[in-house]
Amino acid sequence: MDPLEIMAMSTRQLSPTLISHEIGSDVEVIIYHLIKMLQPDYEKVVVISFNDAYYSVVKYLRAVYPDVDATLKNVVLVSINPLVEESMNPDLILRTSDPEIIGGRIRAAFSGMSNVLYIVLGLDIYGVRRTRDLPVMIPAITKTLSLGGNNGILMAFNVKLFPENIVELVNSFSLSVFRLSVKVEGESLKRVLTVVRSPFLEYNLKSWSYMVTKGGLIFTPEKEPY
Repeated sequence: MDPLEIMAMSTRQLSPTLISHEIGSDVEVIIYHLIKMLQPDYEKVVVISFNDAYYSVVKYLRAVYPDVDATLKNVVLVSINPLVEESMNPDLILRTSDPEIIGGRIRAAFSGMSNVLYIVLGLDIYGVRRTRDLPVMIPAITKTLSLGGNNGILMAFNVKLFPENIVELVNSFSLSVFRLSVKVEGESLKRVLTVVRSPFLEYNLKSWSYMVTKGGLIFTPEKEPY
């Protein structure tokens, strides 16, 4: 399996799945290809977007791939404290930052739904503003979305914005973890995907460098240190 297939299979079998990333890793492209791979396996795709995160992702993807709108046309959008994202006509808008209210409203809207793929975006933006609420918000989201049968949960989180204790907190609520990083090699940069934790033990702690192209993603296995 290539790493994208590992991520997709892990999301199916062992959610929540966390994609930890940093600026320059093109996490938007990874998420997009995962949605394309996973969408046929689920009855519905629901995006939970904090602070216009989904709007930013779609705007970037439209500049890269011409089929974005067709791929995402049936997405159910939950916007939490949106500004520009209101132009996308969200299916549900929540204007609060209280983690218990957000968790309760999401529970009321989706509790018991099965075979749904949930994409959680912008949780890091929320956390920058309300770090003290992250220990409540993360389980409020993940436990609520896990209530139905056969649901997949995919979360993206920029780990460079937070100290190590917050990163470990986020990791602790995730059953599958993948890391996207940007490394310096001489005078150039390269993007690297690492399988940190997954149900596929033979791939854990393995890494691939990757390139983003108009035709998709190209992965190259990283040499393992001896």
